Amino acid sequence: MKNSKLFVFVVLLLVASFGLGACAPAATAEPAAEAPAAEAPAAEAPAVEEPAVVAEPVTIKYWHTMSDAEAAKLEEVIASFEAANPGISVESTRYAYSDFKTALLTSIAGGDVPDTARMDIAWVSEFASQGALMQLDGAMADFDAIAASVFPGPLSTNKWDGHYYGLPQNTNTQVLVYNKDMFDAAGITAAPATMEEFAKVACDLTDASKGVYGFAEGGTYFWAPAPVFYAMGGKVTDAEITTATGYVNSAESVAAFTLLKDLYDQGCMSPNLMGGGIATDAGQGTGIYGMIIDGPWMVDIYKGNYPELNYEFALIPAGPNGTSSVVGGEDVVILGGTKNAEAAQKWVSYLMSKDAQVALAQVGVMPTISSLTGDASMPAYFAIFMEQLKTAQARVPSPKWSDMDNAINNAYQRILVGEQDPQAALDQAASEIDALLAQ
Repeated sequence: MKNSKLFVFVVLLLVASFGLGACAPAATAEPAAEAPAAEAPAAEAPAVEEPAVVAEPVTIKYWHTMSDAEAAKLEEVIASFEAANPGISVESTRYAYSDFKTALLTSIAGGDVPDTARMDIAWVSEFASQGALMQLDGAMADFDAIAASVFPGPLSTNKWDGHYYGLPQNTNTQVLVYNKDMFDAAGITAAPATMEEFAKVACDLTDASKGVYGFAEGGTYFWAPAPVFYAMGGKVTDAEITTATGYVNSAESVAAFTLLKDLYDQGCMSPNLMGGGIATDAGQGTGIYGMIIDGPWMVDIYKGNYPELNYEFALIPAGPNGTSSVVGGEDVVILGGTKNAEAAQKWVSYLMSKDAQVALAQVGVMPTISSLTGDASMPAYFAIFMEQLKTAQARVPSPKWSDMDNAINNAYQRILVGEQDPQAALDQAASEIDALLAQ
């Protein structure tokens, strides 16, 4: 994807201060009728109180893509913030996700930006690289304290070129979701704890004569295989995001895609990931897929569409270095063109507070504050996802990520159809990603 540089010009308005002064009228002496008596001491002038300085009311614009339930709860959060911060109002605007990025880019190009926004974690580095976001570390007085309170994976999605341009407002990750009735029927008493067990269970649950598969993925885009990839020790680039060679094509990365290729060739993984077929939720809900890997939104999906489904969540099976998964969610940012930076920082700090995060958790928004793991105020099903978040990893925080994703996606497809073996396909992906990083 080609990124154009967007330059944000902030016009500083110099406001001349003025002072308020007061003059006392001159005193007039009465003429003496007789010889003057001893002069009385002069009366002290009454003290003049300085007028109270009233801050100019400020309205913060906050753009987001929340659901109906989330947006309704947000209004309660806004009311609490405004009560604690007289003189600051928050005007929230909701967009459809498909329209949101275009709206943000248009506002930046036109120089009329929202003060704050909740954006997809994959966008932060892209907008930061264009100079469109305010650097928060070193600017927000409480940045370090907030950063120390959240999960490291979600926090890392805000870092670009050595600095942080946002904070993780909410998060999610993927875990193993399994059909408990299918497990029971096969005599499997627990979720697989290791990748070796996972592969065996996937094949044990497969019944080709009935079109039943032990495992299914939603597609070949990186998000789908990412939990297996990370749990097996795979990495896309080095920590400095300078090269993919030796990382996306490392022995660990190759092992992850080899495991998935083997499941596919053995018929233990549904072919739906190559397009067509039955979607993962429908397949699991109707007893066709024994295991999928997905997020906390499955609770509401299954409640609405498959209320009789007997399913459970489990951590992603451990690879050589333990369990891991992929980080999702949204980050809250301050736009570089804001004229209300101080008030915007207060609003961002409040969104990152326990009060705000607990309130939004009531409508399914997963908090990023790590100390809320297992908290009684959280929905019970959050516990497994928040446990997984302790080791979940973010996709590469780079403005080139979409193109990197395409390179890995194409490599995965070549692997599955047998056009290239995993090593060759990932060698090609490494070369393509290196070329992107060199631009």
